[in-house]
Amino acid sequence: MKSVYVMWQDMADTRMWHPVAKLTQQSESDYLFKYTKGANHKSFSCFPNMEDKSKVYKSATLFNFFKNRLIPESRPEHDSLFAWAGLSSDCKDYIQLLAISGGEKKTDHFRIVNIPKNENAFYTTKFFVSGVNHLTDQEKGNADNLQDGDRLDFEFELDNHYDNKATLLFKEAEKKVGYLPHYLCNDLKRLMDFSDKSEISINILKVNTSAPAQYRILCELKAPWKNGFEPFDDEQFKEI
Repeated sequence: MKSVYVMWQDMADTRMWHPVAKLTQQSESDYLFKYTKGANHKSFSCFPNMEDKSKVYKSATLFNFFKNRLIPESRPEHDSLFAWAGLSSDCKDYIQLLAISGGEKKTDHFRIVNIPKNENAFYTTKFFVSGVNHLTDQEKGNADNLQDGDRLDFEFELDNHYDNKATLLFKEAEKKVGYLPHYLCNDLKRLMDFSDKSEISINILKVNTSAPAQYRILCELKAPWKNGFEPFDDEQFKEI
């Protein structure tokens, strides 16, 4: 069974991201879609033909909202995106691909996000470095010297006026490479309540030099999963 969340960006006001739905694949022909409490945001509109927020929607195939975010197999980028995400194109694991890549489209403001896993008592999740386009040209050049296996440091950008949870990622002092995806920032802060910073690692899994900026640096966040910790422990993530 696999589950992912749908994040929606409030472009009318704060530009912040909110979890609005959860997709669960129970088998190859059994999909469930359920709205979360983030969908109660005043500016959010339900998906077409799915206007009842209290209903569990079921389908034998992947819902069109998600299917339309996949690159057709006929296009050359299809296999490339699997490779950039560290997956085999033969596995056809489209849910996992959407969860790592985000499934973003230029025509709307949604993204698909992975649910962190508890693997041998360690919080583990993969992601692409965000916010590369917000860096200066000199900072973007730092990525040219990154290698698979490099460890990135992080710090909270407390003076960020747009996002007080923004988390900078950098290699060595002053060498910014981008940002931690916003949806992981709250988890990272809470992980530090349970563990020392030295126990939390962000390692580069792949540097995709030929990929677009949003798929350039694939990383893994790993930290001890201590008793009492729960990922995405926010009211908005709870199902309606």
